[in-house]
Amino acid sequence: MSDSEYPIDEKFWGDKLEVNTALLLKNYNDDSYMERWAYRMKSRARDILLQLLELDSGVKAAHARELILENKSKLVPYLLAESAVAGKRSYAITEVARSKLAPELVEFCHETEDRYDRIALAWLLFTDNPDNLELVFHLDRTQRKGFARMVLENPPQMDDVNASQFFTRDKLQAVLNEYEAEKNTKKESHCAAILKNGNGGNFQLFIKRDLKPGFVSHGEKNTFGFEREWIVLEFEPDLNRVYICSVSPDIPLEFANLFASKLFSKNVEYTNELLSTDEEKITDFLLELKMQRTDFPLVEVTFKNSGLDGSPQLRINDQRNKSIAPALGQFGATYGDPLEMVEDIESIKIYHYKKRVKMIFEKVEGSNRQYVVRYTDQPLYGEQRRAFEQEMEKVYGIKILSTEKKHNAA
Repeated sequence: MSDSEYPIDEKFWGDKLEVNTALLLKNYNDDSYMERWAYRMKSRARDILLQLLELDSGVKAAHARELILENKSKLVPYLLAESAVAGKRSYAITEVARSKLAPELVEFCHETEDRYDRIALAWLLFTDNPDNLELVFHLDRTQRKGFARMVLENPPQMDDVNASQFFTRDKLQAVLNEYEAEKNTKKESHCAAILKNGNGGNFQLFIKRDLKPGFVSHGEKNTFGFEREWIVLEFEPDLNRVYICSVSPDIPLEFANLFASKLFSKNVEYTNELLSTDEEKITDFLLELKMQRTDFPLVEVTFKNSGLDGSPQLRINDQRNKSIAPALGQFGATYGDPLEMVEDIESIKIYHYKKRVKMIFEKVEGSNRQYVVRYTDQPLYGEQRRAFEQEMEKVYGIKILSTEKKHNAA
């Protein structure tokens, strides 16, 4: 029990946003915890909270904390909103904030070049509309893993097919229920949300599915159930392409095939997309890195064949994210240019968007000079991924794909 004026909707906060409401109320009823909570609050968040509580925001920090704690009965929704964004990527919070809040409010929460007060933004988003926090939750899901890009082998014509009418939670949930029942999986899949984003009107589906048996303990008690995974399927408007983000490699692809087949009223299947690049373009790109003529440094190379006796694997890297071009030049003076043969390179890493991005060159089967270039898109945010893919194709003529792949169940 608590003295809060705010009734907690467990279905929204607990089930949708995965907030531990029992622990939150326990902390709320602990005066020493609340004092520490108020003390460590940043100035921007404190000012925003004072304004939202309709209190004087022009007072000094110590007095502000007193005012906030004197209004403790009004604080539960703000504790909930703070918990809802805990552990979420800042990009997800700021992206939703930019689309939902007035620019001056977002700017007020701006701390440094690329840092914002996450808690202040969370409170503003909640006050604007609690559903904004669900958008943050789901956008964060899309940044956790890479996306396997897949295409239909023989895409049907849309004609009279209306994807917007098909992609509803009720219709997709019925398909998921039918799948789990027919397969007798003893698991459940829940269509948690469907978002139609501004990137060409793609449909983003968020599915929560039982993954494997598990339990949680609380003192002497154990609660048995399933560990779950989040599956994100992003369909382009014509469904010719789908992007899949998941832990499991096969079930999400089955779902994608099933949804598309239901929509088109015929069996269709997605396969991993392959975009090949001529070896010459890759060689030119490696030369640009070696000559340090790119905006990003080459920070690591792993060779399958180093050119040394016995052809051992060799890795050259700089942990400070500085270019290894000088080291490669020194190595090449003695043993020959290590970047000359693309087929001898297992992978490289560049430092771009303040992240170490790995790139892998996969030789196209049956071809001598064609490669599929893949990159680890997990470290990059959605906008960064799109920008990087466009930059590589426009500037260097290299079409790149995520290292993520999916396959049909055996």
